[in-house]
Amino acid sequence: MAKAHGLTDECQAILEASGLTEDQIHIPETGVPLSTPKAIVPTHESNWPLRATSQSFFEKALLGQVETLAIEEPEPAASNHLDFDEVKEEPSRANGNLMVDDEDEAGWDIGDDIVLEEQEGLISVDSDDTAAGTSEAELWARNSPIAADHVAAGSFDSAMQLLNRQVGAVNFEPLKPRFMEIYQATRTYLPAGTGLPPLVNYVRRTLEATDSRKVLPIIPRDLEYITTNDLQAAFATMKNNVLDEGVVLFRRILHTLLLSTVKSKNEVEEVSPRHQPVNGVVHH
Repeated sequence: MAKAHGLTDECQAILEASGLTEDQIHIPETGVPLSTPKAIVPTHESNWPLRATSQSFFEKALLGQVETLAIEEPEPAASNHLDFDEVKEEPSRANGNLMVDDEDEAGWDIGDDIVLEEQEGLISVDSDDTAAGTSEAELWARNSPIAADHVAAGSFDSAMQLLNRQVGAVNFEPLKPRFMEIYQATRTYLPAGTGLPPLVNYVRRTLEATDSRKVLPIIPRDLEYITTNDLQAAFATMKNNVLDEGVVLFRRILHTLLLSTVKSKNEVEEVSPRHQPVNGVVHH
């Protein structure tokens, strides 16, 4: 690094500390060090809002722009002298009782206690269940009973519980690739500043939904994709008598269907197999 930037003294110090000579060190070829990029648009001149300012009265006085200054004389400070004659004229206070003749000095009359009556006709607005700070991934798991949506939310435990109750799955090791595929496909990452984590963007399949209770994640490889691509590739292996590869492809299709979503009732009938759990995996 020192050699690439032409720091000769630093190079010599490093060689002396390491006990080596320059001939014993293989230095790769380095190009010209990158130069600091120059600003193309002077945004520092236009980013900040500008506001017209005016001189204050004090600034005008310093600049001689005010001919006459009307400076009021301060009122004399109140005297600290105590007049004993005035004290004699004050009402007497004995045993903590205040003797007041003037009605204005009788105290503060704030009237009867005010009782706020219950106002009628007020509309009670029920707040959304979504608390402040709730991530969209948590909404996915809350809004859907489908295991694939829970996987997309990162709630693998609840997804496994749903699969266990719905299809009787007990061995989830074969489904691990599908778990990771769904989880990774539902997020995009935007690099942030140096030293800061990237900004996460969640990918939805309900693009038109505005209610937070209806947002759901996108699930990669839907039924149409499986039928058009995966299933045709599996059929091709059967035609070519590549049975071992065909078994792998058909098993992968079954694993994909376990963690998939549908759009219509017809797709529900097509996806729902007549199944029998074998080692935690559904087979036709």
